[in-house]
Amino acid sequence: PYYTSTAKIMSSSGGGGISKAAGLAAQFGIALPTGQSEPNWVYPEIIKSRTLTRVMLKRKFDTKQFGTQKSLLQILTYGNDKPEFSMDTLEILAIDGFIKKINISEDRHTGIYTLTVSTSEPQFASDIISALIEVLDAHQKEYNKAITSKARKFIEERIVAVGQELRQAEESLKDFTVSNRRMENSPLLL
Repeated sequence: PYYTSTAKIMSSSGGGGISKAAGLAAQFGIALPTGQSEPNWVYPEIIKSRTLTRVMLKRKFDTKQFGTQKSLLQILTYGNDKPEFSMDTLEILAIDGFIKKINISEDRHTGIYTLTVSTSEPQFASDIISALIEVLDAHQKEYNKAITSKARKFIEERIVAVGQELRQAEESLKDFTVSNRRMENSPLLL
């Protein structure tokens, strides 16, 4: 028998990092585009990506069939036997096998995605779904952190550049003021 575990997810919109950075930049007179503050996530492609799957393959799970704390790579490929192939080959096989186990569908009216995974053990199926959601969440946080960091770096660079431009403008104004005073104090020749 196979047991199916199901989870429903929707896009998290806790971000705001970019909009906060744009607000800070606006205080210094720097306009940043904020029309797209949240990325439009393509969940099926992200969840079934090789990047996320590689992270999942390193996760350890407890199963009745294979024992405790076995990597998903081991569970999906060689189990308790000795591996017959190199780790690179096993990883390729495990990636393809894992991606086929995941089903994802979207309710376009609500924007809710339904994830399902089927395995031979009910707790194992539940653990895989939970781990997949954790990995997806960590991936989103890392992505958002990178974007926010990039925006912050840009803002900091602009603040330094604007500061230098301000100092140059102040020096030019000072030079202009001094030269005007000299002209006012010099005798006019007619």
